[in-house]
Amino acid sequence: MLALDRAGSGPLLPYTRQVVLARGDTVSEEGVAAGAAVFPEGALLSRVAAMADGRTVEVAALGQDDAAGILSCLTSAPEPCRTVVRIGGPARAIPASVLKSAVDRDHGLRRVLLQSIQNRAIRIEQDLACNALHDVTARLARWLLLACARTGEDNLPLTQDDMAAVLGVQRTTLNASAMHLRASGAIRYNRGALRVLDAARLEAAACECYRPPIGDLRPVDVRGSRRVA
Repeated sequence: MLALDRAGSGPLLPYTRQVVLARGDTVSEEGVAAGAAVFPEGALLSRVAAMADGRTVEVAALGQDDAAGILSCLTSAPEPCRTVVRIGGPARAIPASVLKSAVDRDHGLRRVLLQSIQNRAIRIEQDLACNALHDVTARLARWLLLACARTGEDNLPLTQDDMAAVLGVQRTTLNASAMHLRASGAIRYNRGALRVLDAARLEAAACECYRPPIGDLRPVDVRGSRRVA
């Protein structure tokens, strides 16, 4: 719950609800105002844009360094895209009305949350450049490193379809990149279960856009212990 910790969330904690998010759950729908802000504590959320032909692509991944629905909760504006659970796990939820009231009273909290929104916008801009200019293997390596940092785990229950949707590529293209990373010894991957074996090798394969999530998280220790600041 690092995003809440950064916000100085003591007064908010009594109003949060501990939830366990399951893979595939919908956190918020496109075109509907968020009913709550959701702060992942181990789950990984995926903001997904859908095309008219039914294809989807991830436009942002949200982990324990971020939250879903903050801007919509504060403004009552509809969400521009759907948010789903990519990797299940614990989270905390704060009703929109509670969060808005707290922000109206506490300008420091407002400043921190707005900074969080700005940081995400910066990351999305970087992702746009990355998706346009870097190859699939490098992008996959970067995404896996960030997924480990955002969940605090090196075991990632991901299917080929998950990763293809995240990167916006065909499954055959994704498979070739995943097999390349597996052959290098960076990951072990079989039947929807992926484990990062060597974070250094994975980082060497990642593109120049790779940075640990802003200021708070470092890559997970692949020997099993979390390395969350």
